Amino acid sequence: MEITEQATSRRARGAGSRRSAWFWVPLALLVVLVAVLGWLNQTPWWGWGLVALLLVGLVLSARWWLRRGVLLRVGAWLVATAVVAGTVVLAHPGPQYRVAGGAERAATEPVETREGPVTGVRNDSGTVEIFAGVPYAAPPVGELRWQAPRPPEPRSEVLVADRFSAAPVQGTTTFTTRALARSLEIPLEDTFLNPYPVSEDSLYLNIWRPTGAASADLPVIVYVPGGGFATGSGALPLYDGEALAATGEAVVVTINYRLGVLGFLSHPELAAESGYDASGNYGILDQVAALDWVRQNVAAFGGDPDRVTVAGESAGGESVCILGATPLTEGLVDGIIGSSGACMGTEGDTEDGDQSDSRAVAEDAGERLAQELGVATVAELRDLPVDRITEAAAAVGPHWRPSVDGHVLDRSPAEIYAAGDQLDVPTMVGSNADELSIAAAFPSEPMTPAEYRATVQEAHGDDTAAFLDLYPGETEEQVADSMLAAPADRVFTRAMYRWAHLQSRSGEAPAYLYFFTHTPPDEALLEYGAYHGAEVMYAFRNLGADDDADYGEADHLLRDQLSGYWLSFAATGDPNGTGLPAWPTFAEAPEQVMELGTPSGMTDRPRPEAVDFWMSYQGPVA
Repeated sequence: MEITEQATSRRARGAGSRRSAWFWVPLALLVVLVAVLGWLNQTPWWGWGLVALLLVGLVLSARWWLRRGVLLRVGAWLVATAVVAGTVVLAHPGPQYRVAGGAERAATEPVETREGPVTGVRNDSGTVEIFAGVPYAAPPVGELRWQAPRPPEPRSEVLVADRFSAAPVQGTTTFTTRALARSLEIPLEDTFLNPYPVSEDSLYLNIWRPTGAASADLPVIVYVPGGGFATGSGALPLYDGEALAATGEAVVVTINYRLGVLGFLSHPELAAESGYDASGNYGILDQVAALDWVRQNVAAFGGDPDRVTVAGESAGGESVCILGATPLTEGLVDGIIGSSGACMGTEGDTEDGDQSDSRAVAEDAGERLAQELGVATVAELRDLPVDRITEAAAAVGPHWRPSVDGHVLDRSPAEIYAAGDQLDVPTMVGSNADELSIAAAFPSEPMTPAEYRATVQEAHGDDTAAFLDLYPGETEEQVADSMLAAPADRVFTRAMYRWAHLQSRSGEAPAYLYFFTHTPPDEALLEYGAYHGAEVMYAFRNLGADDDADYGEADHLLRDQLSGYWLSFAATGDPNGTGLPAWPTFAEAPEQVMELGTPSGMTDRPRPEAVDFWMSYQGPVA
């Protein structure tokens, strides 16, 4: 009897021990997994609360399922892991609207605009007033999706413009991007990884003016964000106009415009309903509408409507180039600053490497999108959710960008500039020394020298030897370098040179050409040199706005020089000013450029043999 009781007791203890092993070890592993995922995901407090409740439920229910068979226990742990881990991943911090103003957020006096009064907020030092999220057009939703922008509705109440609007529809943060941001030092994180909510209702602009500028007559800089016509926002810290406005020398404006398929869909049915027999280019029409709003209202903010300079980098540079080519901006633009982006490429088919589609190609892409989505009419397209449209658009191809539609553009912009039919306004343009260097951070499958030579032969034929002299490929390392250098010269250095060249040849207003060579001191970016977009923070006087690099005396001097050139140009159409290195026009020094570096000054134009090669190239140019 005693032996039986002892055996029973031992079996019970053994079963309890096995239950403990089946429970506490997996539970500990699950807790570690959840902690890691939650940290990577930046899970907020309420997400941790949900996870805690699930873990408590798991512990309380274990008494029942731990007594079952092995398969049930394994299945229970798999289900529990999926539910708890899925919860911690889904419970992420949602995108937040960027708030304007300083800690005090003192309100400004109301300003009367065309649509009604608006009030903004002051910065901490009280030197700048900010009006963020001011509508310049009606929300392009419902029936207004894929229509030219309409004026916003008038209002009698005061609009409180103290936060930036949603960004135009584009990608937002994901678990992967949040995890990368948490575990790696990502330079210019807010610029590369959109941190803001997105919406079709995004046609807003932001204004920075010096405090007390209401009665002033200041030049106006309107900045068009870049992002490949697929991403970007006027709310990004990189484009913040506070420091530039704090000089007291300008009113600064940034804008949003429709992106991707929502901004550039062409379709025969859209052309038929448009009233101007064309479709597409809605993102450019948004930019024109924003400039019209500035023309009508900026005097109330202390700006001079007859001294409006448009500026932009990358797709923003291409945009302001198009704004100079379209007749729709007559009387709205008085100067152009273009950085690392131009409209000097070829027209045809973007799938073949051209910069813009012809009308026929763009409309064909729109019809293919409708087929991809299984709809027959534009009305059906307008009824579809945005996510379905953008997903299908990605499958159709790269067509969601400016096209030669017959309304915004009646021929390629390069032809317009060559004929002298552009806006004849002062133009300041340039590019950077290492435009495509960051592409090296995302290497593709290496190409052998033999494959490289075959590719060059196919693309350049009789010009193969000249191409290989400029871009050799004897080793895989040379091939990799040349595959970055060739498109950088073709798309950027050549394009900006051609823009300045055509403006000087066909227009009377002066053109000024620069080349930015300075490497910002951000340790995560040092290997990329003067990378694409590196100059923007210097022009805006925003060193450190989206990183924590250790900027030194040389950086601050270059900041003062580049922002000084911008401000002088906006004021007079001439970048030259007190204390700045002398900058002759392109016509005066066609074989030189202003090198923006350490030090700055005039120097021989960069890579002249390569630029001349691409100037005579007859193939497609993006």
